[in-house]
Amino acid sequence: MRVAIAGLGPIGSLIVRVLAEREDVSFVGAVDIDPRKIRKDLGIIAGLDKKLGVTVSGSWEDVIPKKPDIAILSTTSSFPLVADQAFPLLDVGIHVVTTCEEAVFPLKTFPEYVRQVDVIARTGGAVFLGVGVNPGFMMDYWPSIASAVLPKVEKVQVERRVDLSKRRARLQEKLGAGLKPEEVQSRVEQRSIGHVGLSISAYMLAHALGWEIEEWQEDFDILVASEPVPWHKGELEPGLVKGLRQTLTAKVDGEERIRLILEMSLGIENPGDTVEIEGPIPLKVRMDPISGDWATASVVANALPRVMEAPAGFRTLLEVAPLRGRGV
Repeated sequence: MRVAIAGLGPIGSLIVRVLAEREDVSFVGAVDIDPRKIRKDLGIIAGLDKKLGVTVSGSWEDVIPKKPDIAILSTTSSFPLVADQAFPLLDVGIHVVTTCEEAVFPLKTFPEYVRQVDVIARTGGAVFLGVGVNPGFMMDYWPSIASAVLPKVEKVQVERRVDLSKRRARLQEKLGAGLKPEEVQSRVEQRSIGHVGLSISAYMLAHALGWEIEEWQEDFDILVASEPVPWHKGELEPGLVKGLRQTLTAKVDGEERIRLILEMSLGIENPGDTVEIEGPIPLKVRMDPISGDWATASVVANALPRVMEAPAGFRTLLEVAPLRGRGV
C-alpha cells in the first residue's frame, strides 16, 4: 500500500511508527501545517531513529500527484472539517482513513455531510472510514462484537476507566486536570471540556443492535484530588480537579437500554474496560487497560487492509470486514 498522512501530532507520529514496521506499506507523502515540520523528513518528525525518504509538505497539492492508495487524516475532531479535507482526495480515487472522532459514526449528527462524502467517494471509487479507540472500539464496536454470542440483548452497560497519569499532557488538560472545580463547572456548562464521543458511541452501538435511540442524557461529575497525585507537571495538589466522570444514558422504546460510563482521572484505581450485557443469558467481559494512543495508531494500521477491500463510499467499522492484528 502506498500511504500518505496528514497531521503529525502525537497520534499521527505513532501511526507512522507503527506503519514503518510493515513491509506492505510504503510512505509516499506527508502533510502538516506546522512550519517547523515542513521540509523535514517524515521519519525524523515521527520520532524514528531513521529517515523514511519522505519530505513533509504544507499542502496536499504536493502529495496527490504521487498517487497514494490511502490518505490518513489525523487532523481534527470535527467531521465537517475532515470531510472538507477529504473531498479532493476522494475525488481522485484516494481512500481516506481518519482518526476524527465525529467521523466514526456521524449518520445521526451530520447526515448531509455523510451524503456528500458518500457521493464523492463512490464517484471516485474510494472509501472513507473513521476509526479510533473511543469512539470507534472500546465503547461501541467491541460491545457489538461481544453481543454476537447472545440470542437477545436487553441492555448494555460499558464502563471505561482511564488513568490519566499515564496519558499525554494534552489529554490530561482536556479533562480539566489542574484547574479549580469552579472553572471546570463553568466549562462543563458551556460543553467546552471533556470527552466528546459518548453520544457517537451510543448511536453506533444502537445501530449495531438494531435500536433507535429516542433520547439520551449525559451527566458530568467533577473529580477533585483529595491527596497529591502524579501528573505531567509533577504532583497535582489537593483541591484541584484530577479528571471527569461522564455518564450517558439512552432510551429505546421508552426504556433505558444503553449506559456508557467514562471515568478519566489522574491516579485512578482499577483502570480497564468492562462490558455488561443484560438478557436471557447475561454476559460480562473485561479488558485490562490498553494503551490508548498506541491502540489508536494500531487500529488505524489494521484498518488499512480492510479499506482496500471495501466497496466504495462512506463506510463505518460496522460495514467493513472485522479488524485483526498483525503477527510478528
